[in-house]
Parts: sequence; structure tokens; C-alpha cells
Amino acid sequence: MPDIPVWNKCDNKCVMCTNEPAFALQAASHYGLKSQIGKLERWLKGLAPVYLKNAGRAEFVSLTGGEPTLHPDFFKLLAYFRRRLPGVPITLLSNGRRFGNRAFAEKFSAAARPPFSLAVALHGPTAGIHDGISGVRGSFAQTVRGFKNLLSLPGAPFLEIRLVLHKKNVAALDRTLRFLLKTFPNTSAYRVTAIHYEIEGMSLANHRKVALKLSASAAKLGACLPLIGQFRDFRLYHFPLCVLRKELRPLCWITLPPEDRLYPAHKCGRCTARAKCLGLMAEYAKFFGDKELKALK
Repeated sequence: MPDIPVWNKCDNKCVMCTNEPAFALQAASHYGLKSQIGKLERWLKGLAPVYLKNAGRAEFVSLTGGEPTLHPDFFKLLAYFRRRLPGVPITLLSNGRRFGNRAFAEKFSAAARPPFSLAVALHGPTAGIHDGISGVRGSFAQTVRGFKNLLSLPGAPFLEIRLVLHKKNVAALDRTLRFLLKTFPNTSAYRVTAIHYEIEGMSLANHRKVALKLSASAAKLGACLPLIGQFRDFRLYHFPLCVLRKELRPLCWITLPPEDRLYPAHKCGRCTARAKCLGLMAEYAKFFGDKELKALK
């Protein structure tokens, strides 16, 4: 799953963002699609042998930022990638705010031809929690309105709602799930993915504010199991299987590259679940160690 950062500017200031703050932003003209074509073509040519010629490995490509919807040629960018990667699933990672504008959501739905999906983070069940994490007042209302717009549009790209768990929002997970079930009761129309936060970028800079152990995150997920079971498609990212209740383990996905994962020999060497397990995030181990891990039999 290669990530393609297409824009380094963002209109949120998320406390747990994995990006570094963009203090020296280039002019928008430098990010116009025409000026980026050469770089993107070189990138795609290097990608081609693995992802374009071998259909079995062409899982998907993610367009990231910053906030990609702020790109000056956003819709041209969508058309470019769809034309250059026919048949390859594309996922757009966004804060979702611009989709709160109905006209923008409609234009996006028309331009993002399948296979295409959209992944948006929801930071909590209320404006107080969400906006406190995003750093922008009003972002909760815009993001939720964006969900409503996209889910009401026929032919819109599939929506994945991401819940990035850390110290500032984990206690509200049950309320967040109830909010989604009440506001968007047709759970077959979208997917929910709970993600233990990564320690890099702004989350590293704000470590004291967001630091959360996997065991604490897993305990809250376990307590929310009855709610989780009400969603049609619920996934977990960044969790070693052994820290979770057995009922949650089938929901885990391995989404990080091998170089970002660890399998401590004294913990994982004899584990029967190793082949299907993410292991431990390498950066997480630097701060919290591996004492939470245990071999499964």
C-alpha cells in the first residue's frame, strides 16, 4: 500500500497527526498538477513493476497530505491518477471538512470513479472532543455534514470512518460508536476502523498529551464489544493479537510494512499466531517496550 503525499498543507492541526508541522509551505503554484507531473511519473514508473504489472499485489494506492482536497488542481489530480492507474483501487485520506459543502461532495463523487474509497478520521462524538483534537473550531460539524452528504449521494466512493485512538479520546470510544449508530444507522453503507495512534510527527511532539498504551486501548475496545458487533464492517489497525480479547482478533489487519514492525523473540518466538499478527510497532516499542506482549498458544 504505497502512500503518495500530494499536498503538504492542512486546515486542521490534529494533535496526533503523523506529519511534521509544515512551517515553510511552498506557493500553491509549485503544487499545481502540471508542475508535479514529472515527479509523479517518475514515481509511478518505479512503482509499475510491483503494483501495476502484478495484479495480485496491486492492493491500493493512498493519496495523502497534508489535506489533499486543498490541492489547487484537486479534481484534475483525481482524473490523472484514475487514468494512470486503471483498475487499481485508490483511497483518499482526508479530514473530510470540504465534503461538508454539498456541491464539492457532488463534484468529488462524479470525479472519483471506481474503484475509489475515502478514509476520514472522526475524533470523537461531540464538537468539544473532536474540535479539541483537530485544533479547529467547527471541524466536527463540517466533517459530520460531509459524511451525511457522501452517504446520501448515489455512486459516491465508499466511506471509511477512522477512529484514531489515543489518550485524549479513548475514554469516549463507546459514545463515539453510539453516535455513529444513531446518526448513520445503515452500517452497510460505510466501514469503521479503529486505529491505535502512531508515534511520529505531531503525535511525537505532543507525546505527553496523547500517550496511550496498547493494553489500555485494547481494554476499551473489549468493553465496547457489544457496540462493535452492531457494525457491518469493523476493523482494527496497529494491534498485536495478544493484547486483544479473542473475539476482537479476527478484526485485525496488518497494514504496516515489515520495517515498521517488531516481533521480539522472547515474546513472539513461539507464538502460534505470529503469521497473522502485526507484531509491535517499532516506534511504540521505543517508548513503551514489549511487556504487554505474550505468546498465544
